[in-house]
Amino acid sequence: MACLSNPCSLPSHSSAGAAFVNLVTHLMTAQCFITEPWPENQRHRIKDDKFDFIIVGSGTAGSIIANRLTQIEEWKVLLVEAGDNPPVESIIPNFSGATHRLDQVWQYFTEKDETTNKGCFDGKSFWPRGKMLGGTGSINGLLHMKGSPGDYKPWHLKDGDGWDWQSIKKYFMKSEKMVDPLILNNPELRNNHGTDGEFVVDKLNFTHTEIANKLINAYLEMGLTYLDDLNGPTQMGIGRLQGGNHKGRRVSTATAFLNPIKNRDNLYILKNTFVNQIIFEDSKAVGIKATDIKGKSLKFYASKEVIVSAGAVNTPVLLMLSGIGPKQHLEELKIEVVADLPVGENLQDHVRIPVPVTLNTRAKQLSDTFWLKAAAQYLLEQDGPHAINFDQPNINAFISVPDGKKLPDVQIDHNYFLPNTSYVYPMCRNIMSFTDEICKQFEEMNANSEMIIFFVSLCRPYSRGKILLRSKIPTDHPKIYPKYFNDKQDMDIFIESLKRVTDIVDTKIFKEIGAKLERIKFKDCNNFEFRSDDYWECMARTLTYNVYHPVGTAKMGAADNPTSVVDNELRVLGIKDLRVVDASIMPTITSVNTNAPTMMIAERGADFIKLEHVLRKTKDEF
Repeated sequence: MACLSNPCSLPSHSSAGAAFVNLVTHLMTAQCFITEPWPENQRHRIKDDKFDFIIVGSGTAGSIIANRLTQIEEWKVLLVEAGDNPPVESIIPNFSGATHRLDQVWQYFTEKDETTNKGCFDGKSFWPRGKMLGGTGSINGLLHMKGSPGDYKPWHLKDGDGWDWQSIKKYFMKSEKMVDPLILNNPELRNNHGTDGEFVVDKLNFTHTEIANKLINAYLEMGLTYLDDLNGPTQMGIGRLQGGNHKGRRVSTATAFLNPIKNRDNLYILKNTFVNQIIFEDSKAVGIKATDIKGKSLKFYASKEVIVSAGAVNTPVLLMLSGIGPKQHLEELKIEVVADLPVGENLQDHVRIPVPVTLNTRAKQLSDTFWLKAAAQYLLEQDGPHAINFDQPNINAFISVPDGKKLPDVQIDHNYFLPNTSYVYPMCRNIMSFTDEICKQFEEMNANSEMIIFFVSLCRPYSRGKILLRSKIPTDHPKIYPKYFNDKQDMDIFIESLKRVTDIVDTKIFKEIGAKLERIKFKDCNNFEFRSDDYWECMARTLTYNVYHPVGTAKMGAADNPTSVVDNELRVLGIKDLRVVDASIMPTITSVNTNAPTMMIAERGADFIKLEHVLRKTKDEF
């Protein structure tokens, strides 16, 4: 800018000059206030190595468990986190995607298998996981979705196991503080929500409301039902989203459950501390081995339980490094086997592809100053484009093929881009991890046209992957085999669903705005007829893109089931005083985003722990 290279002629002591200087000073100072009252690293408070409970991981589940267990004042709880405080990009909703390539994130990649991810860099899926307070809940897309009773039916194996829908619903509501007026002012809708919990759930806003309305009307024209509440009894239809975004800031379990209790006397928080191994004595978990940021080795001991809440990738890694896992795999790495369990198996994830549609509503590209104004607005008021998921219409659609199923086959997210959006290419490369060849096509489609990317996700895959150790070195990234579309049923369902979803371009609403389904060119797919079954299968194997929802790698199930790792109270089978409480225990993946279900698991697990140790104490007293 020329004004920065030339002497300023405006006297700094004039009224106008003072006003401008004050504004600049205020803006520079305001960025310092975009933070949260994070707990400090409390190594200085730890006078000995003995605790009642040790929690590994302060993510979506771990932060809740720390809150609930420290409600018992006599229990001394150590919470160990490999990362530090979330960065400023985590706090500002519109920068959620920008967090994925930061140092505070585990930047995992899947193993190459030649059958999927052909359009991805190195043929691998990018799997970022949160390495910070709040875990992956501090870098996700902020959606809060609970699913419906059918999602949890496979979890409920017998009466009284705590996983019936009424129990699950109660624990969803326990965490939730719904503030969306649309829900609160409707008694029927309000009955499905909690209003007294710690985690604030609000409606998700979107700038381009006319696009959201056109999408809704087009889906209605296709025969979908409009749902007043996507967190109601069913998700089959189209509705507006809710999420952890309140007053222009992200809500995570760290902000909601951990920050408010950071000064509890019985809570000790260690950040930048990596847990390498669980310590056992006679098949009983008694503590952990860890390394701090300076490389110093540490040991801590738990008189009651070690609770692993490191997430669906890092939990199985820690268990296997500690000797709990498939016997043959551990023996190959010369790891002493403590328990032969199928840790790392049963891996599930929501797989999706981006489907580009160009259109023309005569919207114009953003001016050069748009984002400068947006930054100033956020700094001054914590409002505006950065206070929301700017490109994401606040709606989701769920459909089944054919119609009439109780649970959906696919979930459809949407991203809308004005013409010539500057970050389409970087988003494609850095977040989707597609090749230059693919990303240039998205950029060209958007050069002179508006574009909606329909992200079509498979809700309940039959395919199962696995996670294995790469070596005995704790910091080595694991081998991740997602096995997307490994089961033929998944591809069959996905193809039929893609054909149904893309019929939206043939609706009257979309024809009126010149909507066009765009073809992605790729050498393996170019000979197939556009929109044919072969074309869609080729796209699924080329544009494979995960939804960051890995679950199931420490499966909950009956003790006599050879696929189980934990029982219905989340205790590791055959091991005393070791529990897993996070998304890895899910027997089957939910049809919806997995952050809210993981919160429910944490609430459920915390009560299991409390009940067991209160009863144990009562028995000891008598």
